Amino acid sequence: MAFGYLKLLWKKNLLFLISLLSLSIISVSASRASDLEESVESLKKYISGGVIILFRNELWSTFTQQGVPTDRTYDFFFVRGRGFVDLSWEKFTVHLMGQGVKAFNLPRNAAFGLGPLYFSASDNETSPGNFQIVEAYIDIKDLLGFYLKGGRIGFNDGAQVLYRDDPKLNWLIQARLSERLIGNWDWPIVGRRYDGGTLGYANDIFDFSLLGANVTFGGFDVDDGLWKDLDTVVVTGGAFTLKKDVLVPKTQFQVFNYFYFDDRTPARNLAGGDLEINTTGVSMVGAYDAGPGQLDLMLWVAFQLGRFGDLDQRALAFIAEAGYQFLEFPWKPWLRAGIAYASGDGDPGDSDNGTFFNMVPTNHKWYGYTDSFAFMNLINPNFQLLLTPHEKLRFQADGNLFYLASDDEVWISGSGPFNDDVFGYAFRSPLQGKKIERNLGGEIGFSLSFKPVNFLSFDIGYYHLVGGKGVRVVFDGEDKLDWFYAQTTVSF
Repeated sequence: MAFGYLKLLWKKNLLFLISLLSLSIISVSASRASDLEESVESLKKYISGGVIILFRNELWSTFTQQGVPTDRTYDFFFVRGRGFVDLSWEKFTVHLMGQGVKAFNLPRNAAFGLGPLYFSASDNETSPGNFQIVEAYIDIKDLLGFYLKGGRIGFNDGAQVLYRDDPKLNWLIQARLSERLIGNWDWPIVGRRYDGGTLGYANDIFDFSLLGANVTFGGFDVDDGLWKDLDTVVVTGGAFTLKKDVLVPKTQFQVFNYFYFDDRTPARNLAGGDLEINTTGVSMVGAYDAGPGQLDLMLWVAFQLGRFGDLDQRALAFIAEAGYQFLEFPWKPWLRAGIAYASGDGDPGDSDNGTFFNMVPTNHKWYGYTDSFAFMNLINPNFQLLLTPHEKLRFQADGNLFYLASDDEVWISGSGPFNDDVFGYAFRSPLQGKKIERNLGGEIGFSLSFKPVNFLSFDIGYYHLVGGKGVRVVFDGEDKLDWFYAQTTVSF
């Protein structure tokens, strides 16, 4: 009881304390200046900030079921403006970020896709909007090798260590490795953050980090997103990262362990009790000079133990990818291919749950850009082609195939919990009289990014998903999906 009261008190006063500390620092700096001009010049040494404004329009044409009066085609538009300020010293930073979000023309009766998720999560409003505190934390760096961050933080698993001298390895870590289990999920309008902290120690050889936090409301929930915690959704754990060149040249290794706890009503109703799932795994990522270009490799393996409600959790997942970029060829073509596997439950009648649990990831980065599949009961062969016709222009083509890992478990989609009303993952069972089919189909598409100046970028993308038998036993009306987006980002 006392712990709960202290926890609530801490959450209510965290932003106030950080703001008070910031104002105190400003006051001290001002009192030492002889006039306003000197005070402003003094503060410039410590204060930085910026604004990022995003405009996006999405057009959907989705799966449908026969006899169900839903809209197959719809589009919606949103604006998200984020502003941040940092008060920084050599080893100490106070960081604040807020955002204003506004959606327009959300569909009232859509059949599939992200539109109905925004609409239902935002109290059935077609044009919801809100202001939210995205991040508010104190960051202490390199105190005899130790570091600490506490407050409302962002966290992307797998990206604890980046390198100033290796942009290719950084791209692989950020674009292909991180956020598989825990991510900021910033593709939806609201995003996701974590109220808690990280603690770690780093040197030239390794980095060891710990995490403990509550997951926030967010994602599609415009009304309550980032204003509330999912008080009974907790992620804890940590990672040990062996830095590149220590064991193998240009190769990073990581061992990780994360624990997920969920005691919400939707979780208990689905599973028959709490979710208490421990995920342990290893990853390897590297980029190597080879011939006229560079070879890259990525391997990620994890297994799960614990409790999925009234069942014992016993699950496995792995990801393997390889690529080669021809650096001396025009447009620097980069070909990549891989496979992702997340186990499904092979025997629903026993006391074990064999379906890998995806936790709170950023699934828009993986398993198809139409957000139709989660990393649960899934086999996903995939390929990429990346081209750079100009330093300001980038092209990416993606192809994905989708199969159920087990035909005793259904098709699952989602990216984890975003409020207290829904579980966060949808389990899509076949229509009455039909059986589960493993072939879910394939998706192909492209995206184009143009950045004419540093503060402005334009992005468009189109992806087409053809559903296989596994989709048609769920959606017997239309089994094809098209998704197009166009967005503009202004930052200053």
